[in-house]
Amino acid sequence: MFHFSASRVALIALPVIALAGIALAQPASDPVVARVNGQPITRSQVMAVFESLPPQMRQAPLEAVMPALVNEMVARKLINEAAEKAKLDGDAKVKEQLKSARETVLQQAFLERTVSKELTDERLKKRYDDLIKAQPPRDEVHARHILVANEVDALAALEDVKKGQDFSEVSKKRSTGPTAATGGDLGFFTKDQMVPEFAEAAFALQPGQVTQKPVKSQFGWHVIKVEARRTAPPPAFADVSEEVREILVREIIEQTVNDLKKGAKIDIVEQPKPAGQLPTIAPAPKK
Repeated sequence: MFHFSASRVALIALPVIALAGIALAQPASDPVVARVNGQPITRSQVMAVFESLPPQMRQAPLEAVMPALVNEMVARKLINEAAEKAKLDGDAKVKEQLKSARETVLQQAFLERTVSKELTDERLKKRYDDLIKAQPPRDEVHARHILVANEVDALAALEDVKKGQDFSEVSKKRSTGPTAATGGDLGFFTKDQMVPEFAEAAFALQPGQVTQKPVKSQFGWHVIKVEARRTAPPPAFADVSEEVREILVREIIEQTVNDLKKGAKIDIVEQPKPAGQLPTIAPAPKK
């Protein structure tokens, strides 16, 4: 259930940068949804606020929350008018904050346009291919296990397997783990996906082999059988496209900044101190 009223305080505190587009000229077809002392509030301005909400809050249909959004915009208009009448824009601290907000908006707009121009589908796919090529192949094993609480029970389960009983059936009968119903089937996994003790034992086995003695981990005692080994297939582009996009965006921004530095005169007056390190004013007194 979506409750807009509970989020009113959060809305009024939205960052300035999220509202940057609200003051821009609106097209003639943009309907006015309210007026505050003659000043119009348009549908696109309300949409800008709606789009700046957290994803979970945007699940509600726009029309369902439109009244609350309009009331929010009215409140903002009134607060802005009160601030103008109080001539707060002449306050030194407010001036500095406005300057900082303007710089932040300009920086974001510049980077957004740069990234939009540089981030093509072709470049995204090429970056994916490069990342796949740079990633060494990873081994996977397909294993089953029998998980019990103590070594005595583990040895009893291992003895059943050595006598020729089907590993899967022994797991169903004796295992206390969540995979008991599927005969202890863990599917394929890489070495780093399991706790070290279990991974070392599993990756030491060949298909069809079973551990010669129980393996202890933080979860209990295991008897392990490896069903198969393979080289892990690379992730599909569709599954990692967002991750690749984030990597490429960071690289584009970094390259943009480096290019700007090349044509700039930069004078570092004082090297910043490492985080947490205070400047030394005087030597510490001897004890």
